[in-house]
Amino acid sequence: MSFRLVHARYDRNSQRAYVELRDTDEDGGEMLATAIFSFRTCTGLADRQIEQEIVRKARHLLKRATTAI
Repeated sequence: MSFRLVHARYDRNSQRAYVELRDTDEDGGEMLATAIFSFRTCTGLADRQIEQEIVRKARHLLKRATTAI
């Protein structure tokens, strides 16, 4: 599987990150994986840096989730 990043967004009001990944499956359908998690940063990062940090944290969380299943 080779998921592609559809979007990674950060809501400053709720301090939550939203990440959406998609891929096609063997049946010609589509698989969707999402991660919604709290994200707080102490430093003032640029929007691109925040997106990179969100994607990095989402990868870490999804890897942990696969070992829990």
